[in-house]
Amino acid sequence: MNPPQIGEFCWNELITTDVAGSGAFYTKLFGWKQAPMDGVDGYQLFMQGETMAGGMMAAPAPGIPPHWLAYVMVADCDASTAEAVGLGAKVLAPPMDIPTVGRISVLQDPQGAVFGLFTPKRA
Repeated sequence: MNPPQIGEFCWNELITTDVAGSGAFYTKLFGWKQAPMDGVDGYQLFMQGETMAGGMMAAPAPGIPPHWLAYVMVADCDASTAEAVGLGAKVLAPPMDIPTVGRISVLQDPQGAVFGLFTPKRA
């Protein structure tokens, strides 16, 4: 499988209020293994063999319901976030660095759908 390209969905992340319960459910359902992500406190990876199938974290604030969040690869997270806002999106989480990984933001489109943007860390 080829790595994701600009404009393609590249990562799926589970935001949950019950990390242990969610981890048990998805590992049993899909046969995934669960492993902590190096350098990111509290973040869990779902692994299918040696391949990362997605990630999981506790909801960062009260009242956020459990949900899956899909990220789209972009060349510049900050510029794409600004462009999305210009097109009517609402910023739910502004661009931020994820150590050793890259830069992300979380947006809500004008119709209410939530999605993430991701720019990988440059080597």
